[in-house]
Amino acid sequence: MKLSTNSRYFLTISYIFMLFFKVLLAGQHLYSVPNHHPILFFPPLSLILAAADFIVLFIFFMIFDLLNKFKSLIRFYWILFVIAGAFLLYDFAIFQYFRGFDNLGLGYFMAFDLISDAVAYFLFSLNPFLDILILFWLFLVILAFFFVFKRKSCLIKPFSDRVIAILLAVNIVFCIGTAFLPFEETVGLEKSPVFEYFSTRILGSYYLDVNKEAEKVQYPGISDEDESFPKIDFDYSQTKGKNVIFVILESTAYERTPLGGDDRSHLAFLTDLSKKSISFVSHRTVFPATTRSVLSLFCSDIPGTDYASITKTDAVFDCVSIFDVFRKNGYATSFFSPVLLDFDNFGNAGPVKRIEYIFEPSEVIKNRTFKRKFGTATAIEEEVVQEHFFKHIQEVKLQNKPFFALYFPYWTHAPYEVPFEDTSKLHSLERYYKSQEYLNEKMKEFLNRLEEENLLENSIVVVTTDHGEGFGRKVGNFIHPNYLWDENLHIPFLIYIKGVTDNLPETVINPTTVLDVAPTITKLVGIEPEKSWSGNNMFDGITNPVFIYTRAMNLHSGILDGNHKFFFNHVTGENYYFDLKTDPTESNNLADTLDDNKLKQLRKYIEYKNFELNRKAVTSTEKE
Repeated sequence: MKLSTNSRYFLTISYIFMLFFKVLLAGQHLYSVPNHHPILFFPPLSLILAAADFIVLFIFFMIFDLLNKFKSLIRFYWILFVIAGAFLLYDFAIFQYFRGFDNLGLGYFMAFDLISDAVAYFLFSLNPFLDILILFWLFLVILAFFFVFKRKSCLIKPFSDRVIAILLAVNIVFCIGTAFLPFEETVGLEKSPVFEYFSTRILGSYYLDVNKEAEKVQYPGISDEDESFPKIDFDYSQTKGKNVIFVILESTAYERTPLGGDDRSHLAFLTDLSKKSISFVSHRTVFPATTRSVLSLFCSDIPGTDYASITKTDAVFDCVSIFDVFRKNGYATSFFSPVLLDFDNFGNAGPVKRIEYIFEPSEVIKNRTFKRKFGTATAIEEEVVQEHFFKHIQEVKLQNKPFFALYFPYWTHAPYEVPFEDTSKLHSLERYYKSQEYLNEKMKEFLNRLEEENLLENSIVVVTTDHGEGFGRKVGNFIHPNYLWDENLHIPFLIYIKGVTDNLPETVINPTTVLDVAPTITKLVGIEPEKSWSGNNMFDGITNPVFIYTRAMNLHSGILDGNHKFFFNHVTGENYYFDLKTDPTESNNLADTLDDNKLKQLRKYIEYKNFELNRKAVTSTEKE
């Protein structure tokens, strides 16, 4: 069927815009990740990436041509082009986090207040790639305006019927061809599988070659200040052989708890627990999102900084995890979660797959034995998880085995819901505090039941979180993975040991990170830490420079060294340097105080660490 002139014109400019959109999107991704050559991918892949778009556009205009008796339809085309372009620009801004193109409604998922928050988020997502796309979109809007209202076809002529037929045939072949490529269903870039396949699989050896050739660079130091931290005296004989009950809360920044001075926070159980615990108040993650943060904790190592070496695209990274070490020393290991572990392919990562017992809600959801009325379809209420936790622990106790059990509550994650109340009409921060209220109630019940079942008598209880949450503390920073601000990295960490820490609670200001957790917990129970672990015992007062990074909308890499933090933006090149001891809110960027030679050395060292971490991550499975 032939298309009308109006439909052919708007199909033409829409397809050109989609090609340009995906070329720039691929360019942003490739340019922002080390060791890529974007120019190699633009011409062939841009056509493939937009193959489905052309087919959908053709069907759309073919259907609307049936309504061509309505003369005003061409104006509808123009209005739709403007609106659709605006959605795509917004989509471009948030793409690096969600890794997909179908983002209608994700503003709600991200807990935006859709006017002010979304606009601010978009404005502070601007970079050269997005700027160019905006200008090109405005250019096409103007051309389309002249075509609709002045009946002039300027600069861009509509495709002929012959060209459209050829493009349709070619793009159908592209779409069918991509269906048979041997990539997993879990590939992160769902709407562009060919691009992801090329960048993660075929170029895997390319990454490795570059990493092997990278020149080793010595850490130059961020500050000339020589920091030292006191050792914490502790009698390890009191905790040898104890069980470990490990709790990781979701999306809970230190500043959003009573411990961080938030009077509105509902997590009162943390206040009560801190009064009888050792509380590390300068604790941070190395990556502000769940998968890499938690794997870093499990492995006392960073699971690569590139898309090729992380479970988001391929669960290749492996390590000797804290679960492996406890299991080898006779402990029963278990993991309990109210949400499916399919996020970022997390459940397929080696350290997770080797846990002896995992409870996640797939069977509960399948059998509909949950009671929640609201919230995500992939999660169940915490009450159900806790019942399974205590049932399993009682079975382990009958075996006379010590246990290492991790419980990972979910409900403070975006979009901050609660299972038995509709909170969708509340402001995003109000929803978050409401979810804290629910979580606080469930954690109090959990801790009380540990006491009732005498599980605290011979156990170490650890409570921490996976990462923080932004809520606009810095402009444009609403969720967690896009920035390296402290509201994204700074998290609580408490160790409670009944009969030990309740007699001598302590607040520790020594800087620590998730890499230090595994060596600390194994030391407490009398197990030798794994030699491959890179962290330190948190009681020893030792701090080493730690690589920090985010690979979401913004791509940042940096170093956390004691109370000093330096990072830079891979796309814009902007540098950030903060003294966290004197400036905990990071309001004073000291990057200008670093001389050019120091900046050059720091950037070179960080790039080297990128190479080194990726080389180690890509080869991790080969060493097993």
